[in-house]
Amino acid sequence: ALDQRIDLSIADAIAPTPPEPDLVSQSTNNAPSAESPTSTASLFNEDPLPDPALTLTLPQTPPDEPTEPAPVATTIKVKSGDSLSTIFSRLGLNYQTVSDVIAVGDQAAPLKNLRPGDQLNVEMTPDNQLLAINYQLAPNKTLSIRRDANDQFTADKIVLPMETRLATAEGVIDSSLYQSAIESGLSANMVMELADIFGWKINFLKDIQNGDHFRIVYEEKYVNGKHVDTGAVVAAEFVNNGKTYQAVRYTAPNGKTGYYEPNGASLARGFLRYPVAFSRISSKFNMHRMHPLYHKIRAHKGVDFAAPTGTPIHAAGRGKIEFIGWQHGYGKVIKIKHDGGFETVYGHMSRFNNQLKRGSSVDMGETIGYVGMTGAATGPHLHYEFHVKGVYTDPLVAKLPEANPIPSKYRQDFLAQTQTALDLMAKDERQAAQTVANTVTATAD
Repeated sequence: ALDQRIDLSIADAIAPTPPEPDLVSQSTNNAPSAESPTSTASLFNEDPLPDPALTLTLPQTPPDEPTEPAPVATTIKVKSGDSLSTIFSRLGLNYQTVSDVIAVGDQAAPLKNLRPGDQLNVEMTPDNQLLAINYQLAPNKTLSIRRDANDQFTADKIVLPMETRLATAEGVIDSSLYQSAIESGLSANMVMELADIFGWKINFLKDIQNGDHFRIVYEEKYVNGKHVDTGAVVAAEFVNNGKTYQAVRYTAPNGKTGYYEPNGASLARGFLRYPVAFSRISSKFNMHRMHPLYHKIRAHKGVDFAAPTGTPIHAAGRGKIEFIGWQHGYGKVIKIKHDGGFETVYGHMSRFNNQLKRGSSVDMGETIGYVGMTGAATGPHLHYEFHVKGVYTDPLVAKLPEANPIPSKYRQDFLAQTQTALDLMAKDERQAAQTVANTVTATAD
């Protein structure tokens, strides 16, 4: 009995206080039971009950997941002589990567024809694995080739909606059409378009005078509210030596687009007057010219249009490629045969449109190549010849038949489609006249 009391005292001293109900039960019965063992062994082996007041709950922290390293983005501007292979080589990508990208199929074809000035956006891993390549095909179109979860490349064309707005511009000639138009905010292509529109009414090399002025309505292209490109001229006015010429752009229900006078008379001919956006004429048609390289009198049977290397060259009229290749002093040259006994020649190109070959059909205005200085040339320019039934003719003064006017069945559609542009041009003219009137009044006062 003494031993038991000693054991119980020791147990009571070191064991946690049991819950209240157990204490009541023990004091009432004053004896151990099977449900409440009181031996030293059972008291030492039983886990103590937790005290809710002392329980501490720690926040559960999820295990860290491995994170992918951020891709490395690089913007590449294509240089002359570049190809996808040379660009990838500079980035440290091997030829197998080039093959894998091209293996995507026809959608990757634009990457085979990169042009100087084009831009590529490339994404790679830090250890030089290609993730994606994005190539802008148009202001609102992007070719995106991306590595998928299966480690294969897939291609998508991303097309964003484009908004077209009309804008106006005007200028006064004080040196040349080109310089005055550029100063008024027009692009070189728009200057070329303006010259083409009125090219068969006005000789822009001989007839232009200081004080002549122009006014145009043209398209501006927007994507997501951002200006991305300039579109076509939709209406134009040119005042030359006091005589006013007007033009409007019209697309017929059959899909054909052209420029017409407001009364429906066509301003077009079967050929463009100028097949390239040039900065100046460096040499005119002259059967007794002193050749700049050979230093002897040698007929110059065409016109030389000076322009930067790479400037697009357009087919002057619809026809078929009669010759494409290298020829003596012409360098890289294309000859086009047209209906009616006409032939045009384009020399000193830097390169051809690689879709063309002998026998290919081309439309008026189609890009056939790019300005260069191959062959006997002292600087980048287009040598352009115009043959009429085998006779060399000055392309700047050649007489050509007019195109047909608006058909009567399209007359109402023509008037409805062109009225907005004409109204905008007239409004701009009235505003300009009011500005002049206000200036005169203020000066008089």
